[in-house]
Amino acid sequence: MLPIVYLNGQYLPKEKAALNVADLAILRGFGIFDYFRYADGQPRFIEDHLDRFLRSAKLLALDMPVSREDLRKTVRQLIQRNGGGDGGIRFVLTGGYAPDGYTPTNPNLVGMAYPFKGHSAEEYERGMKVHLHHYERQFPEVKSIDYLEGIRIQPMLKAKGADYALYVDRDANVRESDRSNFMIVKDGTLITPGENILRGITRLHLLKLAGQLGIPVEERVVSVAELKAADEAIICSSMKGAMPITFVDGQTVGAGRPGGVTQKIMSAWPEYIRTANI
Repeated sequence: MLPIVYLNGQYLPKEKAALNVADLAILRGFGIFDYFRYADGQPRFIEDHLDRFLRSAKLLALDMPVSREDLRKTVRQLIQRNGGGDGGIRFVLTGGYAPDGYTPTNPNLVGMAYPFKGHSAEEYERGMKVHLHHYERQFPEVKSIDYLEGIRIQPMLKAKGADYALYVDRDANVRESDRSNFMIVKDGTLITPGENILRGITRLHLLKLAGQLGIPVEERVVSVAELKAADEAIICSSMKGAMPITFVDGQTVGAGRPGGVTQKIMSAWPEYIRTANI
């Protein structure tokens, strides 16, 4: 069965869903998106993702062409038309077809369903290796389609043996990864940046889960020095959940393996997801 795509009110086979080359998403990389998981045919944290999608549109002055309820219906239709089960939904809102190649017009709305393949149990056991990279995203609170820097540095990360990059700002504070948020653990407290980042939905719910587990939480700037001196570190996203970071630029984080707080959060996450979506 071909994947079925939503495009401006129509459901089409993926190979027949197309945008005009005059769209600002193509010409200028101007647009937003959101991505979220679904399991057993049920979307995960859908209201939180719709909040962020609509907020991103507002921050870039893009007019959402449909209502929030229409977006919910589209999610249900995409899941059903693509066979249910487990997967991911990506909404994209573009800048529209621009006669002058620069001025946003009527946005195009695209919805796509994808199969989901998670990380292996071995990866959660050994943790991720990250590289510190100096870069600050434009409009960090907007989930933009502009991933130029993250894609550009993929060969460099591969050469360094790193799984992901963590972006470091001009003040030597660690903000986020290209597709993930991050956290550290120091003396039993879970600490994560709270400003100038994309506020991830998994991040939001991991902080709620930590509170339920009695783990103290702080939202504040995290310096490179703090990260390197942390007892534990975590990278998190819809694709990963909570994933341990065990090496930063070749230096071990803590004992170089998933720590106790990280393991406690990872163990509790599946049940949290199940009950949160009831």
